[in-house]
Amino acid sequence: MSDGEKIRVMIVDDIVDTRDQLEKLLFFEKDIEVIAKASNGREAVALAKQQRPDVILMDINMPDMDGITATEAIMTQDPTVQVIIMSVQGETDYLRRAMLAGAREFLTKPISADDLYKSIRHVYKLATTRPRPVVGGAGPGVAVAGEGGAEGQIIAVFSPKGGVGTSVVAANLAVAIRQLTSKKVALVDANVLFGDLSVILNLRSDKTIIDLAQRVDELDRDLINDVLTTHTSQVKVLLAPPDPQRGELVSSDHIRAILEALKQEFDFVIVDTPASFQDRSLAVLDMATRIVTLLTLEMHCIRNIKLFLEVADLLEYPHEKVMLVLNKASNRTGIRAEDVEKNIQRKIQLQIGDAGQEMTFSINQGVPLVIGKPTHQVVRDLGVLARELSTAAKPVTAASAAAPTTEAAQKSSGLFSRLIKR
Repeated sequence: MSDGEKIRVMIVDDIVDTRDQLEKLLFFEKDIEVIAKASNGREAVALAKQQRPDVILMDINMPDMDGITATEAIMTQDPTVQVIIMSVQGETDYLRRAMLAGAREFLTKPISADDLYKSIRHVYKLATTRPRPVVGGAGPGVAVAGEGGAEGQIIAVFSPKGGVGTSVVAANLAVAIRQLTSKKVALVDANVLFGDLSVILNLRSDKTIIDLAQRVDELDRDLINDVLTTHTSQVKVLLAPPDPQRGELVSSDHIRAILEALKQEFDFVIVDTPASFQDRSLAVLDMATRIVTLLTLEMHCIRNIKLFLEVADLLEYPHEKVMLVLNKASNRTGIRAEDVEKNIQRKIQLQIGDAGQEMTFSINQGVPLVIGKPTHQVVRDLGVLARELSTAAKPVTAASAAAPTTEAAQKSSGLFSRLIKR
């Protein structure tokens, strides 16, 4: 934002006192200006077209035309506007409806001044700084190189449901790719609140991702090598903080900067991504070359996968960026993989077998299964995944891997930071 430029805000709420209170909260913020107020959705649609605000604070429940309908109408006429939905309700259904309408953030009333300021500046910054991807770009099989040579691939291991095995798969996958290619591999524990990689790999270090986040403007090869811990497999590991309090200090902007630096230094960056739609997770998914999306044959997991695929479409992630992998594959669940594919209308590309007892033992021993039992069928399955990821051409260009299209980002990005609070 240039000097003197202000974020133009419109407030939409059917309660006069709420409109006035929000305006008073914003009055003393030098970079924010309230340019209009509306008492219902229909009035908001007309004012948005006339005033062209940067950010709209939109109440969800209003007479005549509610906030969801108004947001859809406003986004249709001006997809560059940033809508922050406000509601006294915090249920997931409200969040999902707001996201599908095009909202960027979701604030639950009563709203604190700090949350209000942060949300407005956050959505405005995303709209003005996120790059637009290259459309068309290089053809299949063409590697996109940075100024200093080809950039490394960022592979996010993710599931929208916890307990599916993302941390274990991420750790074993990183080691498998290192064994297969002998190239430089980094493993990142992006679950900064409750990371497990230190336990899974039996690693101890005083230095964690916090040490990079605190010096994010000084990131270079020496600092990265000093902070990352070396596993016996020669995979370099960036560990999560030892407690959630310090983990909260790591922001999505820190994550982006760290991943950007790592992909300049490593051929493969494997990221254990939290099972949530908050900003830190979204930062990883945006930047990933491929998203290894794990699912299991359980109804609640399948439901969450279906929702995530809808979100991925809203974010305009190319289908080839999202790689569906069935983990803990078994014929004892009563659900067939073929039926899941029909339900979600997407192909499961690979399956990893079920080795519950052996995997638990490997975690307790701190020795990845790919090292401890190299002939196990699950290790063979992981090897197939490693080969697929290490030999396949990048499905999208480096520019488009870094962020979704501007329109897609406007629809969905900031909202995810609220889903974790449900």
